Amino acid sequence: MDYPIQHYEIIIVNDRSTDATLEMLQSWQGDANYTVIDWQGGEEGVVGKKAAVLQGIRAARFDILAFTDADCVVPPTWLKAISESFVEDVDYCLGYSIIKRDARDSEIRLKNFERGIYYALATLGMSLRKPITSMACNMAYRKNVFEAAGGFEGIGHLASGDDDLLLMKMMPYIRKAIFDPDPRHKLVSYEGFDIGKRYHTNIRRASKLKFYPLWLQALGVGVFLYFLLFYISLITLYNGFSLPLLIALLFKTGAELSLCLLLFTKLQTPLLGALYPIQTLLFPAQFIFYAVRGTLGKYRWK
Repeated sequence: MDYPIQHYEIIIVNDRSTDATLEMLQSWQGDANYTVIDWQGGEEGVVGKKAAVLQGIRAARFDILAFTDADCVVPPTWLKAISESFVEDVDYCLGYSIIKRDARDSEIRLKNFERGIYYALATLGMSLRKPITSMACNMAYRKNVFEAAGGFEGIGHLASGDDDLLLMKMMPYIRKAIFDPDPRHKLVSYEGFDIGKRYHTNIRRASKLKFYPLWLQALGVGVFLYFLLFYISLITLYNGFSLPLLIALLFKTGAELSLCLLLFTKLQTPLLGALYPIQTLLFPAQFIFYAVRGTLGKYRWK
């Protein structure tokens, strides 16, 4: 890490792994600022990943907590960029992450496009102090804010939500929450070619809607209806020409395309904006499917 070693510590929580992860981590444990916690469960009222994260938070000596996941690689500049983001009044900072491209998996490009949209929504929500979403793989917040908000109390029984639900819970105690697009803060995540895992991950994310504030649930329903109306409009236009409908669709397309190009230019991934023509047809169908499927729950975490 390109950061003074005396000013940071690395805490890795082994969350009930069944392979050689623990042995590998312990073999690296030589530095004074490197700690491995072997978590095997047993936290009352807190389940899943949140319980493991809580052990790391409790062990942390510093106030600024930076989080990433086991399938991510952070750049050497990561901590320095985070530190510079935490000016006096910043209590929460979200960094950008992108999935590593795999020549065998063309879907990753589409997922990176989708991920960029979620970062835009996260930024909008934080600026309005009305969190919409967040990403646990590249976020940082102050430990005292986590404690002031009561930690995971009230959401600890849910299998997911250590990012978005926690941010919603902490926001009243946060002075300022920001998104940092700095390339030095960007990390890369690796996603295996496992269709089943992606399926269950999408269900898990969609299933959280019922735990969101009512205004956000209403927004989700509005987006669902917006996408449904889009497909109905396409079918109607296919069955018979309608100039007003065509103008409305062209206006929608132009507005969305302009916003996408602006967003991905800001994220320094402008080529992702070229995927808009594909995603404008595919993503609404995916959203509608998982919105319905997510209400049924029943997903597999790993």
